[in-house]
Amino acid sequence: MARRNGRCFRYRARERGVVLLVVLVLLLLTTIIGFSVMETSSLEAKMAVAREGQEVSFQAAESALDQARNDQAFLVNAFVAGLDGALLDPNSVPWPEQAYSFAGDATLAGAVETRYVDEIPALGNDIVIDNPGLRSLHFELRAEVTRANEKFDSLHVQGIKRFAPKLP
Repeated sequence: MARRNGRCFRYRARERGVVLLVVLVLLLLTTIIGFSVMETSSLEAKMAVAREGQEVSFQAAESALDQARNDQAFLVNAFVAGLDGALLDPNSVPWPEQAYSFAGDATLAGAVETRYVDEIPALGNDIVIDNPGLRSLHFELRAEVTRANEKFDSLHVQGIKRFAPKLP
């Protein structure tokens, strides 16, 4: 037991070892927490990129469907293909297909296939405006968008109805 200025310094050497051990344990815990935070943030970044890729392909498929839905010549081609293949198996009919590219993203590529399904009786269609001579045609649009070298594909199927004059 050493005395200096009336104080006892006998246990100070042991206390310094305990403080070092506590500091090393705290440093280890801080390091583990830091690594887990970094891993979580990198996982969240990957999830954000994946979600963005899914959203872009979804919006591209919707855009391709919208363009095909408003293309009357494309719908007429599907109607003619459906009439030609009416006696055949509908799955073996060569349905018209249009390819789409997207100016904002060169890695996206899409295609829309249009199928003529059938004439659908519309309730009240003959009553409205004293039988205007219209019939309701049902089409099915299938849009598939893929992104080069990635897994963010999107397939959308949408049914649409168009009115056309009745044939004599």
